Amino acid sequence: MPQVFRCCLLICLSGLAFISHGQQNCETSCATSCCTTDPTPAGVMISHLHPKKQFMLSYRYMSMQMGHMQSGTQSISDMQVYNSYVMSSSSMHMDMHMLMGMYGLTNKITLMGMLNYNYNSMSMTMLPTAHMTMPNGEIMGSDNAPSKIYSQGLGDTKLYALYGLVNTDYHHVLLSGGLSIPTGSINVEGSSTSMYQGTHVPYMMQMGSGTWDLMPGITYLHSKNRITWSAQLTSIIHPGSNSMNYSYGNSYSFTSWFAYKWFSLLSSSVRIDGSTTGAINGYDNKIPSMYEPSTMAYNYGGQHINTYLGVNFYFPKSTFLRNNRIMIEYGLPIYQNLNGIQMRTNSALYASWSLVF
Repeated sequence: MPQVFRCCLLICLSGLAFISHGQQNCETSCATSCCTTDPTPAGVMISHLHPKKQFMLSYRYMSMQMGHMQSGTQSISDMQVYNSYVMSSSSMHMDMHMLMGMYGLTNKITLMGMLNYNYNSMSMTMLPTAHMTMPNGEIMGSDNAPSKIYSQGLGDTKLYALYGLVNTDYHHVLLSGGLSIPTGSINVEGSSTSMYQGTHVPYMMQMGSGTWDLMPGITYLHSKNRITWSAQLTSIIHPGSNSMNYSYGNSYSFTSWFAYKWFSLLSSSVRIDGSTTGAINGYDNKIPSMYEPSTMAYNYGGQHINTYLGVNFYFPKSTFLRNNRIMIEYGLPIYQNLNGIQMRTNSALYASWSLVF
């Protein structure tokens, strides 16, 4: 973990006593209306409990833009990539559509489930004058090589149990334990017009991890008057290998956010998060190696620090939409230290709609 990530983590943890939770009454008095005025940012999946027998349904959308090749913390040119690969990735767009449900089993235990559908597209350029033999035997050159590949499908299903360890008027500690079920395919092949025809597309274009993953975490929340602040440690543990003989590197993340409620219908937030992820262990021998950087397992993982601005809209209690909430959050990277050669993250957008009943 780089020194800058350690510093960020220490700075955020030093303010833990001021961390927020805009819906502490959801865990104490359990008023329905407080969950609908929760200032949690759109990109934060876990932040609160629900009272016994209360439901929450939400739709969440995430869009990530990637581009510009990087090794470590330094940008590199396509010509540098061509020293080792025939192709260089120029951009990637990742979309995720998620349906999430939460249910208060008791006042201290909430169950949560997530289903998502993913859509990915990646553009590439070929070394000028280069030629490559496709899986079907066709010879492709830089003037006629396919420049874009696509993949889409159902992602991994995630199930959580949340437990309220501490519940006071202003302070809340929430333990979370999650299980990721490998419902997303790791056998996605390229189309008939793709350079990956008859072979698997790169790891980042697959729909899931292929392993049953563990997702433990802890969240501290504090809220008073108009101000809310929260801090959270989460992780994704990939035990063992999948059916293609590889596993993703374990990931550890810290996020902290601050929100201010301007009036009954609007709040805004600022958030910072940092993560460290290991490289892929093993490899899928059905992914053609050396086509371009994302075909190689060691070109995955690294450290990221991102910052986000968000806004939450709440519908008036006097309307039939009174239990609905809309959230939007936009983020930019401030530090990236990438393993091997990868595309850097350019931006991320989160949007969410939720209904409590």
